[in-house]
Formats: sequence, structure tokens, C-alpha cells
Amino acid sequence: MLAAGVAAWVCQRLGLSVIVGYLIAGAVIGPYTPPFALVSDLDRVQTLAQLGLVFVMFSVGLNLSLSRIRRLGISVAIATFVGALVVLHVCRLIGYGAGWTATQGLFVAGVLMVSSSAIISKVLDESNLTHERPGQMALGITVLEDVVAVAMLTLLTSLAHLGGGENSSAGILPTLGGLGAFVVLVALVSLLFVPALLQRLGGGVPTEIRTLVVTGLVLALAWVAARMGYSLALGAFVLGAIVGSTRHKADIEDVFEGVRQIFGAVFFVAVGMLVDFRLLGEVWYAALALAGLAVLLRPLACGLGLIAAGTTSRDAGVAAFCLVPLGEFSFIIAQMGVDSGVMPKSFFPVAVGASLLTSLMAPVLTRNAERLADRALVFQPRWFLEWIGFYHAWLTRLQARRGASGLLQLTGPRLMQIALFVLAVSALLLIAVPTYSWALARVGPNWLFPRGLAVIFWTTFGLVVLAPLVAIWRNISVLAMVFAEVATRGTPPAARLRPLLEVALRAVGMLLLAAWLMALLPSGAAVAGATGAVAVMLATVAVLFRSRLIRLQSRLEGELQEQFRRASQSTSASSWSAVMVEPAVDWGMEIDEVTLPRSSAHSGRSLGQLALRQQFGCSVVGIDRQGVGLVNPDASTVLFPGDKLLVLGNPDDLARAARLLGQSAPREGPGGFEELTQETVVIPEGSSWAGRTLRELDLIRRCGVQVGGIRRRGKPMPTPTGADRLEGSDEVLVLGTRQQIAQFRESLASEFEGF
Repeated sequence: MLAAGVAAWVCQRLGLSVIVGYLIAGAVIGPYTPPFALVSDLDRVQTLAQLGLVFVMFSVGLNLSLSRIRRLGISVAIATFVGALVVLHVCRLIGYGAGWTATQGLFVAGVLMVSSSAIISKVLDESNLTHERPGQMALGITVLEDVVAVAMLTLLTSLAHLGGGENSSAGILPTLGGLGAFVVLVALVSLLFVPALLQRLGGGVPTEIRTLVVTGLVLALAWVAARMGYSLALGAFVLGAIVGSTRHKADIEDVFEGVRQIFGAVFFVAVGMLVDFRLLGEVWYAALALAGLAVLLRPLACGLGLIAAGTTSRDAGVAAFCLVPLGEFSFIIAQMGVDSGVMPKSFFPVAVGASLLTSLMAPVLTRNAERLADRALVFQPRWFLEWIGFYHAWLTRLQARRGASGLLQLTGPRLMQIALFVLAVSALLLIAVPTYSWALARVGPNWLFPRGLAVIFWTTFGLVVLAPLVAIWRNISVLAMVFAEVATRGTPPAARLRPLLEVALRAVGMLLLAAWLMALLPSGAAVAGATGAVAVMLATVAVLFRSRLIRLQSRLEGELQEQFRRASQSTSASSWSAVMVEPAVDWGMEIDEVTLPRSSAHSGRSLGQLALRQQFGCSVVGIDRQGVGLVNPDASTVLFPGDKLLVLGNPDDLARAARLLGQSAPREGPGGFEELTQETVVIPEGSSWAGRTLRELDLIRRCGVQVGGIRRRGKPMPTPTGADRLEGSDEVLVLGTRQQIAQFRESLASEFEGF
């Protein structure tokens, strides 16, 4: 911890990311740098690093809530997806020419596919590009690239379990299907239960209990993901995204801030410990080549992705050059490749070296992004520019016609519900099969009665999935009715053909459902023999409790829709998407974000009293207060500690205004509620305060104290009101700081002497 703190402080003073400091600290104290090797037991460090990864991924998920994904829009998602595909296919071509296996090419692509969100956000903030359009697009892409990173981690983890050879590439599609099913199941269950649980833990429950429960959920989901053969990061990431979509996000962030910082530092220090710089010295050329490939390939891929999403070539180029630095996920993917034996040991130091080089180049590339984009535009051929213009015009026309298809609007939600429930039930089946094998090894197949385990287990499982299956079948029935109506509309025998076609479509749907379930269910004589009994039991339940199952399914569907609607609304995530001010570049104006410190000297003051426009010529165009956006606040708006101010002005004035806003109030003594005390003060006989009400005395305004109680002739009067009067010889319980109570005594004495 001490090494990490010192190294991070030095790097921060040099203008570098603290992550670089953590890596350097780990390299210095790790086992490969004698005589400073203070840590040699890497197994313990790996355990802490895994915990750190879980909490880092939970934090990433918190910042990528469903509402934020929705605000980023489809264009950023398209740009991220296209950029990832370009990197993937280029790396596969390079790997094919270099003689790599398909899985090795995927590991190299995974390292290059994801940028460092921490470094990019820091560099954009220092360059005042955070609130310009290219900066916003770069931030949006680096956020969604975290999703790509989690998907790649999970995919590569599964492929590594398959051995990483040539044959493992055949398991990519099943792995992706299982991944999607698992994510949907975790997301649906979390949406149903986590918001309600946080609501129960929010009122009157001590903070430590809420911390323990959420920590347990994070670690439990990480464990479940690992047991399913996926990455530890997956479960923690999904839970973080769900929690980040609730109104409890700010509280959870405050609770986990210290945990995230500590374990995040431990994780990156552990990564630094694993770097063998002697090996890096032998393969430095490979690290340089990988860094050069990142500098060339990442701007090209991200730029093409943004152009495909409809962004102009210049803005796409500026944003793309900001997305070069490789980051934290590259370390994880590289280490996974080495640990699984798919990649050589030199791959990890090469990836770390390339990441450090691109991180050092990031500020230079970001500051010169506009100049580099303009130069790149010069080399674009005319036919390419004409093609881009035609493509963007086609996108505009396509968006104008969006929503014209009534059939798609009618059937789209039903198809989406079927897909979600199919993935959820598939995930339950994938979990049920190893669970059944585990139970079979412990109690045997003939538990309680012949083939009893299969009958009891699969009947119980069938009851669990019966409501989702009812939902799938009802949606199929509705779709069959809609398609039959559309297909037979306008034909002479429509009344006769419509019910026949509807029955045929339902039969096809039933066959597809049966084929899907039989493909996922385990084979074996015991299970096959129990199939009839299980089917009879489930059919009986479905017939006898059909109406209850339909009501249960409707409640389940309604609750999911309501939770998704709430999760898609703005929460305590940054609300700058509501502001989205385009700076007047031609006027020399920029936008900067300034956060008032908790001990701000300006808390309680209004914008009019602050007078930024009069002092510096700057304007506050927005305030983000605990996720609530205030656009164009007026002069009467009062500032609070922790407010994020969006300030518009020229660079020099912005710097002076930021220094003023960052001032902290001087504090004497311990401060806060610890200064409060209470004392008993006797009102003298004959005092001028005798006979006057507490409202008339106005002691809060006069001395800053409150009267908590009055004792008169031995009889206490707790919590007096403003209408109560003081009398001589009253004992008054006064609450305030020692200085305020001393002022109260002086005021009482002076009034008595004056009287």
C-alpha cells in the first residue's frame, strides 16, 4: 500500500495516470526485481488481485447503468461494435500470416480491442475536451468498450478451458449463446429482487449491514459466474449495472468507494508484480510493435465505427485519436492467456509494455487530435468522401422512415420477450444439468424410490420454469394469430384459412420449443425413464392451475417491465447528457467541469453572490447535484458541497475560476458534529430575558444556540416551543458549540448588567 501510494503520488505530480504508478510499485516490490523483491508469495497476491478484479468490475458496472446505456444511444453502440469487429478481423489476418492459432489471434485482439477509460477520461478532462462532441463520443465508446471487454473476458475464459487449440474455435458460438443466456438470467433475477432488497435495506438499517449484504451479493455472483465457466468479472459487472440503475446508486458508491480504491490498487500492483522486466528486455521490440499496432489500428477502427454510425469524418477522426491508450482490461486478458497456456510467458510483459507506451502517448495524441484528423482527411480519396456522403444521406432517410412498419411495431416487443425468456430458461437449464450431476454423485439415482432423484429434481425444476414457459407459449400464440391475420388479409377464403394457418404456426412453435428443450436437457436412461412421469405431473399442474400460472406470469412480466422502466430512467449517474453544450470554438470558449469540495468555502452561497461572470467572465451553464441536472441555473441557485458545475469561458478565465471554486473553508478544531455540546445555564433573577418568549429572544440568530429544555422549580420541560417564556432561576439546557455557548453566556450577562 505504501509503495502504491508513493508511486501513484509521483506519477500524479508528473501528470500521469495513477494506474501507471500502481504498476511501477508492483514491479519494484515484486519477485522479479531483486534486491527490492519484498513480495514473493504470488499465490496470496493473486487471491487479493481476484478480489480486486471483482470490486473493480462492480464499480465499472455501477458507472454503466441501463439508463446511461440508453442515453449513449444506438449510434455509440454501433460505433463500438464496428470498431471491435475491425480490430478482431485485422488481428485474425495478422495471426493467420504469423502462424498463430485462432484462439491466440482472439487474445491479441482482446488486448487491442479495449481502451483505458480511466486514462482517457483523465486526459480529456485535462484537455477540456470532455464536453465537446468528439470528447463525448470518445467517452461513450470507452464506456461501452467495457462491455466488450467483459464479453471478451468471458469468451476467452471459456475457450481457455477448452484448451485453446484449433478445435476450440468451434466452441465460440455455443459459448456466446451460453454467455447471453447467463447474462439475461442474472439481469432478470437482479431486476426482480435487488431493487426491492435495497429498498428494504435503505430505511433505518445501519450502513454496515447494507455494505455486507451488497458485498456478499457481488462475491456470490462472481463465484456463480466462475462455477459456470465464465470470468469472475461477469457476475460482478452485471450486478453493478443493475445496482447503478436504481436510486440507491449514490449510497452504494459512497459505501464502496474506499473498498474499490483499496482493492483496485491491490489489483494493479499485483499486475505489476507479475511483470518480468528481464523478459520484457528480451522482447522489447514486440512491445514496441504492439504499441505501434495500437496507434495505427485503434484510430482506424474507431474512426470507421463512428463514420458507420453517422458521424462526420472530422469529428470521427478527432474522437478516434483520443481512444489509443490500452488499459486495465488488456492486462487481465494478457495474464489469462499466459495462465491458460495459450499464449507464451512473454505475452504478458509485452502487453503491459505496450499499455504503458500508449498511456504515455495519450496526452500528446489527444492535444493534437484535431491536427491529426485534418491531416488524415487530406489523404482520403475523393471516391471515399463521396461514398460517405451518400451513406450518411441514406442513414438520414432511413431514420426519417423509422417506425413506418406497423407489423414490426406490433410483433417486435413479443419477439423480444420470447428471446429474453428463452435465454433465461436456457441459463437455468445450463445451471440445472451440473447441479443434477452433483446430486446424482451424492445420493444416487434411486433416491427415496426407483429413479426418484430424476423425478423429484426435474419436477421441481419444471415448476420453477413453468411460468416463463407459459409466457413463451402465450407470446407464440399471439404471434401466430397476428401473422395468420396479416397473411390471409384480403384473400377470399380468409375466414377459413386464418384458423388453419394459426394452428399450423402454433404447431411449428410447439415443435421448436420441444426441440430446444430436448437439446439442452441431459440424456441418459434414468432421465429418459423419468420424462413421462415429469411430463404428466407438469401437465397436471398446468391444467389445474392454468389461471394462477397466467396471473403469475402477468405479474412477473409487469414487474420486469416496471423495473426496467425505472432502471432506464436517469439515476445518480452524471446528468450532463441533459446539458450537452457545444462550446463556441470559433470564439475561443471552452467548457470545464469543476466539483466543489466537501469543505467548500462557497457552500451556501448563491451563484449571484459568487459572481463568476463579473470576476472572470465565466458562466455556470449546468449543475449536477447527486445525479439531478440543473440546466442554466439562475442567480438565486444556492451551491452545495459536492456539486459539479459546468462552467463556460475562455481557458485562462476557466483556470482562475476553477481555483476559486476549489477553495476549502478554513476549519478550526475538529469541526463537524463533534464540536456540538450541551450545557446547563441558569437565568438570573431580574434578567431582562425573564418573561420573554424564545421566539422573541431568537437565540439561534443571536448566538447560534438552541434551547433543548427548561427546568423550572425542579420540573423539566423538554423540547420547548417558541411560545414558551423564560423566568428567573430557570435552568436552560443549551445546545451549540463551545464558542456559541460562551457567546450565549456573554449575551445573557450583558443583558443582565444593562437591565
